Amino acid sequence: MKSLFRALLIVPLALAGMQVYAADYTIKFSHVVAAQTPKGKAAELFAKLVEERTNGRVKVEVFPNSQLYNDNKVLEAMRLSDSKTTGLMAAPSLSKFVKFSKTLQTFDLPYLFKDINDVHKLVDSPLMDRLSSGLDKKGLRALTVWDNGMKVFSINGDKPLRNVPADFKGKKFRIQSSKIAASMIEHLGGTPQKLPFKEVYTALGQGVVDGQENAWSNVYSKKFHEVQSFVSVSNHSYLGYLVVVSDEFWKNLPADIRTAVSSSLKDATAANRKYAAEADKADRKKIAADKYAKVVDMTDAERDVWRKATAPVWTEFRDEIGGELIDDVNKLLGR
Repeated sequence: MKSLFRALLIVPLALAGMQVYAADYTIKFSHVVAAQTPKGKAAELFAKLVEERTNGRVKVEVFPNSQLYNDNKVLEAMRLSDSKTTGLMAAPSLSKFVKFSKTLQTFDLPYLFKDINDVHKLVDSPLMDRLSSGLDKKGLRALTVWDNGMKVFSINGDKPLRNVPADFKGKKFRIQSSKIAASMIEHLGGTPQKLPFKEVYTALGQGVVDGQENAWSNVYSKKFHEVQSFVSVSNHSYLGYLVVVSDEFWKNLPADIRTAVSSSLKDATAANRKYAAEADKADRKKIAADKYAKVVDMTDAERDVWRKATAPVWTEFRDEIGGELIDDVNKLLGR
């Protein structure tokens, strides 16, 4: 009986001891892509680093594949959140922020970047603060930018996308919620159609849309290439993600916790760039090896035709984004 009493006494004491180490704060990290993508892997690394560096005071729960929210709903939930202990974090594509920030539309401009190094030059510069300014007034705190990669075009049909507007004419293309992307498709000769990311594979397979634009890792991880005939290596714009968190939650975190989360995010961002660069090469090779869709390289001369065809988009959105800001970005990039 005494041994039973001791056992009963030990259990609640042990449980009480465990509660000392329970997390003080929870971050729910929602994203819409697969866990093995550059964004998915970076989110998992971030979660691991935060828990280590805060000694378990902060627990990060990662929800891939729209398990918690899609990108539109997570931003609304984030803006409405007033919890001081549970914060929402997400990494929606930059195009998703159009209704909150006109300046972030800069990233959608066709052929703004020569390559991914140009992107890093911009996001690591003080100009990024100007590009994301004002989000805090919308209940969002911008933290960093994560790569996916440069976008390529895919199409279902008997010929690849090469000549504009001939190869785009009569074709419907899935785009993100971006007025600039819509204008770009129209200037290339096609018809834009906005669709949520999780609906793209079915829409391509059923012919609701003929083609789409995306980075290599999304094309491969979501098997878009299995329902497409060609992938044209256009590299026409950048697909990146703005990592944001509930502003109210962020402001109420203790300074030491914010420091630990920020350092974890910095290291996860560096890893994300590595993951994205690796995926660009590896997923392109996998797509070519699968032989569902033929990968079609484009010459600089062919891309220049696309660049000229989409140049009016810059003029159309110059005042909305801010002419001075666009000029400063071009100056930074050596244009």
